[in-house]
Amino acid sequence: MNSAALLSKVDELPRLPKAIAELLDAVNNEDTSIKEVCEKLSHDPVLSARVLRLANSARFGSSREVGSIDDAVVRLGMQTLRTLVIASAVVGAVPKVEGIDLGDFWGNTFEVATICQELAKRLGTLPEEAFTCGILHSIGELLIASGEPEKSAAIRAAVAEGADRHLMEKEMLGYDSADIGAMLAQNWKFTPALVKGIRFQDAPKTCEPYSKLAGMIAMSKRVVSDWEKIGDDERTSWLAQVSEMAGVKVDLGGLAEKLGKLHGQGMEMGKQLA
Repeated sequence: MNSAALLSKVDELPRLPKAIAELLDAVNNEDTSIKEVCEKLSHDPVLSARVLRLANSARFGSSREVGSIDDAVVRLGMQTLRTLVIASAVVGAVPKVEGIDLGDFWGNTFEVATICQELAKRLGTLPEEAFTCGILHSIGELLIASGEPEKSAAIRAAVAEGADRHLMEKEMLGYDSADIGAMLAQNWKFTPALVKGIRFQDAPKTCEPYSKLAGMIAMSKRVVSDWEKIGDDERTSWLAQVSEMAGVKVDLGGLAEKLGKLHGQGMEMGKQLA
């Protein structure tokens, strides 16, 4: 990592609006009541609307549509609401950038996050933290596109031709999207474990001690990119290979079937928020 190049970007990182920062502090505090969270959400109509769209999505919805934050809390529970507030805040805090379809970007991001959440349940780690890590895992790409538009366009063109994004970013910038994404997560005061998960997502086995979050992101990214290329009968054995690559020791029983049911739900969520 070119530390000087990366540190020069610190002042360019987006800042969370004060109201959003206070809301995140509230939802991350186990002692905060549901009433307090709902009250804070009510002061931000844009964020409230995003949370409600997610609550009514296929991932969380049912036959009856919810129309208020209070109803969403009743349906989802505090833990899930916490996850959706964080996801909505992240989407709203990052500026739109030229050359990137945000519907596709956030759709792909939420697909990864949804798979991370399922893997966490099987690994005995916090599903909400895994989902949040998934939401933040690729945010560095948007930051690079915003701060270095010409180089970002060249990187995207090379990746479209088959180049490795991680290597291209290191070559052209001196750092990669995982590095700057981890820096943003640290500035936004997410947990050290989550920051490490983002930073080591492209090489989880090099992290000492090993980061389960990094491994889950690595595995989830591979599942999202290659799922439809693998035949139904081959998916369990393929998942075993992918988990080994990422260093993730996950129970594979029924995993292929579960991921098949989840397929596409994250894409819907992301496009609703974009």
